[in-house]
Amino acid sequence: MEEHHQGTCTDTERSPSWTINHLPGEVLLEMFDSYRQGVDPYDHQWRKKHVWIILTRVCRKWRALVFASASRLDLGVTVGPQKPDHIKTILSSPLPIFIEYKCSYRKMTHSAHWRVRAALGHHDRVRAIAFEGTRANFYKCGNEAKIPDTFLRGPDQSVLHLRRLKLHEVSLTSTSGFLLSTTALTELSLRIDTAFGSSAETSLLACLQGMPCLGHLDLSILSNPLLPPSWPTPKDIVPLSKLIYFRYVGYSIFLDALVAGLSAPSLLDVQIDYHVKISPRFVHLSRFINDIEEHYHAAHVSFKELFLSLLTQSEYISHCNPRFKLGSTSSRSTKSIIQMSGALSTMLTSVEELRVTFDDHARNSMYKIPWRMFLQQFPNLKALRTEGTKNYRIARSLLQNHEEPVDDPTFLPSLEEIKIDKVDESRCGLELAAFQRFVSARQQAGRPVKLLFGP
Repeated sequence: MEEHHQGTCTDTERSPSWTINHLPGEVLLEMFDSYRQGVDPYDHQWRKKHVWIILTRVCRKWRALVFASASRLDLGVTVGPQKPDHIKTILSSPLPIFIEYKCSYRKMTHSAHWRVRAALGHHDRVRAIAFEGTRANFYKCGNEAKIPDTFLRGPDQSVLHLRRLKLHEVSLTSTSGFLLSTTALTELSLRIDTAFGSSAETSLLACLQGMPCLGHLDLSILSNPLLPPSWPTPKDIVPLSKLIYFRYVGYSIFLDALVAGLSAPSLLDVQIDYHVKISPRFVHLSRFINDIEEHYHAAHVSFKELFLSLLTQSEYISHCNPRFKLGSTSSRSTKSIIQMSGALSTMLTSVEELRVTFDDHARNSMYKIPWRMFLQQFPNLKALRTEGTKNYRIARSLLQNHEEPVDDPTFLPSLEEIKIDKVDESRCGLELAAFQRFVSARQQAGRPVKLLFGP
C-alpha cells in the first residue's frame, strides 16, 4: 500500500478518535470489495450508475485508495446512450473507459454522440466497446466519420489498450480496417449481417492473426448462402494459442470455411449452433476440433434439440453443464447427429459414458439412422444410458444386422453397463428382448454387460 494511503484523513479531523480513521488501507479495501460484491444489480448499479463514487466522497484517504485500486474494485467508466451523473468528473478520472451503445431501432442523439466522441478522445483508457445497431448509426453521423480505422493508435501510431470489442449488425467491409488496429483484444464479439464470401473470410482471418492475446471469440454470421460457395483452403493456419472460448451461430458452410484457416488447441468452451439451408458441411471442422488438447469423458446426444455435447471427467463428476456443444436449433433432421459425430470422431474415442435422450413426441421415422455405425465411434464406451421411449432403436442396433445376437469383439468392446430410464409399454416385450439377447451373447462370450432400469 502506498504511503499516502496510510495517513489520517484531514477531512475527518473533527473525529480523530473514530476507529475507521486508523484502519490500514488493506482492511479498508477488503470492506470496499465486500460492499461491491453486495451491489445488486451489479452491472447496472456498479458499472453504469457508478455507485462506487459514494466511497470517494467520504474523505481524501478513501478517494485515493479507491482510485489506486481500480483493478481490484472493478472500476470503470461506462459511456452509453444515457447521460451518467458527473460525466465530466468521471471522464477526467484515470479509470478505464467502456463504451456501450445500442441503437438498433433509433439514431444516435447528438448528446450521446458527444459522449462517445469525448470518450474516444481518451485513447489510452478505452478498454471495451460494445455496439449494437445499424452500420449507418455507428460509423456515420451525417457525413462525418465517427470512428476512423486507426482511432486506437496514439499520436506516435503505437497500438493502445482496447481489450474487449462487441460489434453487432456490421459488415466486415466497413470494420476490417478498424479491427486490424485492435491488436490487444482479449474478447471479440462480431455479428455479421451482410454477405460473407471468400474475401470476407480472408479479411477476418487477417484480423484474427493480429490478435495474439485473444481468449474469447463470439461470432455470428447471419447472411444467407444462396449457393454452396467454393473457397480455396487457406495456405497458412492462424494460431490462436490463447483462445479458450469459441461460440459460433450461423451456417455450417461459413464456419467450415473459417476454421479451415484457424487453430486453437487451448479451447475449453466450444458452443456451435449451425443453421441448415443446404447439407451441413464439416470438411475442415474435424481438423479444427481434433487440434483441441482437451480430453472428454462423457457425451450426451439429445434429439430434443439435436445437439451433441461433450464433458470432461471433472464436469461429469460435478454434474456441470457441458462446455462443448455442437448442434442445430434450426434443423429437424436426425441425420445431423451422424454428421456431427463424424466431425467429432477423434474426440469420441476417449468417451466412456454416453447418454442418449429421445424426443417422445417425434415421429418414429426421425430415428431411422445407422445406429450401429454411430455407436462404433465409441470404442472405449463403458456405460450406455437411454432416456425416452424410443429405446428400441438402439436396442436393435446392438444386434448385428438386427437379427441374431453375434458377439462381435470390435463392437463396443469395453461396454460394461446399459441403463434404460424409460420403456415404451407398447413395445416393452420386443425392446427388452433385444437388449436381453445382446446381454446374453456378451455373457456367453465372457464379457458380461449389466442391464439396469429406472432413473
